[in-house]
Amino acid sequence: MITDSAQALTYGSPIGPLAVLARINPSVENHTGICPARDGVPAIFGHIQFNAGERSARLAYLMPGDALGSASLTALLEKLATRAGEWGAFHLVAEIDETSPALDQMRHSGFTVYAWQRIWQFRASLENHKPETNGWELSTNIDENAIRNLYQSLVPPLVQSAEPLTSRRLQGWVYRHEGEILAYVEAVYGPLGIYLQPLIHPAVENVSQVVTGLLVRQPNQVNRPVYMAIRSYQAWLETVVRDLECQVGPRQGLLVKHLVAQVRSAAMVRHSMLEKYSAEPNVPMVHNASTRK
Repeated sequence: MITDSAQALTYGSPIGPLAVLARINPSVENHTGICPARDGVPAIFGHIQFNAGERSARLAYLMPGDALGSASLTALLEKLATRAGEWGAFHLVAEIDETSPALDQMRHSGFTVYAWQRIWQFRASLENHKPETNGWELSTNIDENAIRNLYQSLVPPLVQSAEPLTSRRLQGWVYRHEGEILAYVEAVYGPLGIYLQPLIHPAVENVSQVVTGLLVRQPNQVNRPVYMAIRSYQAWLETVVRDLECQVGPRQGLLVKHLVAQVRSAAMVRHSMLEKYSAEPNVPMVHNASTRK
């Protein structure tokens, strides 16, 4: 079962030759975990990846599919989460079809759904749909602040905690209207496909023309299918892409397992206590004394 759609759709099977070549990168950590066969359940395999500089590790695949509803999956996920934490990842994320038997087991392992998505595939040429104008450009470093502001205003806090933009290098397309960036699309390019994840402000006019303009700007899309992952917090875009020649896949749950817990530092606690006592002058302060040996 594939749990990283972007990689699978651009490089093929996660255990195929192209995907293996994609992992030959010294800045990317890779680990395959195995839960041995037991009680009639076959061995279960899972693979995770972690890109240096990011905060989240990704679950790439789980197999075999007919064993993913067993309790063995829970043990495997715990091992994988431990390894991701050793790399320094704050989260472990995955994409699971909502009908998959693995969904319940992953929830029992501490994963929670932070959003849903559907992936739309565009196969036919869009030459007949070319818009009259096209405001899409490749993003540059000077666009970073505007992209982050757009992300902060459109993406729910639950998603931001699982996919923080602060630690990611921004590579994709921006749409400008009267000098203002109103859309940003992350893009993943591979030999087998192009994967787009749009973030479009509801204030954008003629959205169908804007989306079509994005699709026709993609390089060499005649030989490679273009995929668009539309998240639940951008679900209004689905009514737009339905008018184009495309196919839609099953709904997927985006899951995250948080590997660290937020805690208040001792300095923050002391500061809040001082504020409390300064506001209540009649309450005596008590100090805990420590002794040295």
